Order: sequence, then C-alpha cells, then structure tokens
Amino acid sequence: MGKGVRLKGLKRVVDRKTGRVYLYRRVRGKHVALPDLPENHPEFLAAYLAAEEVVARDGSLSSLIETFIASRDFKARKSTTQVVWRRRLDAMRAAYGTAPAAKITEEHINKALRKLTPGAARSERTIWRAIFAFAVQEGWRTDNPARHTVIGKMKATPHPTWTQEEIQQFRDFWPIDSGARQAFEVIYWTGARCVDAAKIGWQGVNNGILEFVQEKTGGVAVIPITAPVPKYLEADQRLFLQAASNEMLFILSSHGKGRTVKSLSQLVAKAAREAGIEGKTAHGLRKARAIFLAEHSWTPNEIGAWTGHESLKEIAHYTRDANKRAMIMGKRLGKLDPQDLQVIDKKADS
Repeated sequence: MGKGVRLKGLKRVVDRKTGRVYLYRRVRGKHVALPDLPENHPEFLAAYLAAEEVVARDGSLSSLIETFIASRDFKARKSTTQVVWRRRLDAMRAAYGTAPAAKITEEHINKALRKLTPGAARSERTIWRAIFAFAVQEGWRTDNPARHTVIGKMKATPHPTWTQEEIQQFRDFWPIDSGARQAFEVIYWTGARCVDAAKIGWQGVNNGILEFVQEKTGGVAVIPITAPVPKYLEADQRLFLQAASNEMLFILSSHGKGRTVKSLSQLVAKAAREAGIEGKTAHGLRKARAIFLAEHSWTPNEIGAWTGHESLKEIAHYTRDANKRAMIMGKRLGKLDPQDLQVIDKKADS
C-alpha cells in the first residue's frame, strides 16, 4: 500500500505457539478471515473488499435489514418515512436480528405483530412486507412471508375537531404575536399537516396563492394567502397574515429558525391544554378548516383543492361532522354568515 494509506478494520492475531499471523477484517462486529498475503497484494485487496459481502450474506435478519437500509429501495423513500422506518428497523434487529432470514415464517411475523396495538401492527406489517419484498428481489428468499400476515380489526380513532368556540377560546388566551398563536393560525388557515406546515412559507406564494406538494400524499394544495376571499373567510385570513412570520417560513421558533414536525405538533397540543382545551391537536385544525368550508357550501372538489385531498371519500370523512342545517341554508339562501342564521332562528321561534 502507498505511504500513509491504511486499511480500516484490520485485526492481526498471532499464534503464540507457531508465531503465525492471522489477518481478519472486522465488519459490523464480525471478523472475516483474510489470506496470508501482503496488504497491497491484489488477492488480499479483493478478499478485503469481499468481506463486506460475506457479512451481508450471513443469512441473518439483521444482515438483511442492514442491506435493505443501504439499498436504493430504502433510500428512494421519503425522508420522513426513512426516519420512522429506521427507528422500527433498529428495534426489529434488536428483537429478532439473529434469526435466519430464510427461515422466518408467516406465523413468526404474526406473533411479532400480535405484541403491538392494531395501529402499530398495521404500520409494522408494511415494513415487514418491504423487507421481504427486497429479500425476494435480491435472491435471499423465493417468497415473502409477510404478504398474508393478519392483524386484529382496528376502529380508527379520528382526531377530534376543534369547535368554533374552542378556536375562539384559544385566540382569546394566546396573543397574536406568540409562537403558539403563530402555529395555530398558520395551520388553521392553510389546513396543512404539521409535516407541511413546518416547511411552507412565502417562497411558495405566487400572485397571492400558495401552492405546494404535500409530503404525505404527493397531492397539491392551493390556498389563498393574500388573494381575495369570500367575506366569511376574511377574518381568518386577516388573523393568519397578522400571526405568520414575515420571513421565508410562515412558522419560526423564538430563535428565528424553522420548527421540527414533532415540536410543532407538541406546541399546538400543549398550548391548547394551557388554554383549557383538552384533547385537541394540530390535525384537528386541519379537519376544522375542511368542515368550515363544508358549512359554507363548498363542494368536495373545492375543499380538496384547498386541503390537498384527492380522495372525495376522505373529504367526506373529514366533513361528516359539518353542520348539515348550515349547509342546507347555504344552498337555499346563499352563503350566509352566522348572524344571518341567528336572525332566521329568531323569526322561526316567533
């Protein structure tokens, strides 16, 4: 080898009886024997490089997971997915890593999934399926044992929607120039998920309209920022503009930096509790925006353009709690504001 160039991970073991030197390469905690040749010999270098593959092919689930993480298949996934999956993959390696990947069965995976809640099991099953789909693709196995795994029935628990009374309660408690209020107004006006709310800002606004591709679904959301809006939306738009940062991002920390998705979600939930509002989250504001639009007679397609939903069924899920009477009144008499409905109520009672 050239001067100053050293191969990493080499270990020399000397037999005390014979004086013979044995060379090994340490790869991820394992030692692979190398030929008794000079380090600059072509055959020695070839064996040194091949040691990586030897460890990868030791057949364990841990090696399969490690190879999967290093693959294009894993790296092509969204950065947020990689972070979540990496955490779960590390846990799976710790729990089952020594098991031979070729001998893992459907029942083995079902047993692992039964230890989790239905929601967590559903997410974990997706990862198991991806791992073994990769294993089939790379020749580790001829079948995917996770393909037909089952999980218990799960009743989805929707994020509670903020009521208009709670929205006003939050606004009364937190001043417009507070970090909590900034996050609240931006999320409520845009209806963005935290993963998107943390990244959107003035850089995406053109001719008064914000347009961005959502991280989770890839759907496009189109939202008026300074563009004119109907009268019943003007108050919310004005509060959004007052609270949003004038810098590149709409939401910034007290240090002038962007917030992480986790911190943004925690900020809204904590601020809600401090304002005396229990069990409400940032995602509940997204739902509240969709419901507000539905109550003012917006069609599913119109709501989907704002929130970025591409599935009308999902929009129906978000808006099923909308005030049906208000929607009917809006269709019959035009889009009315709450004061108009109060006048009608009084006349009906008299």
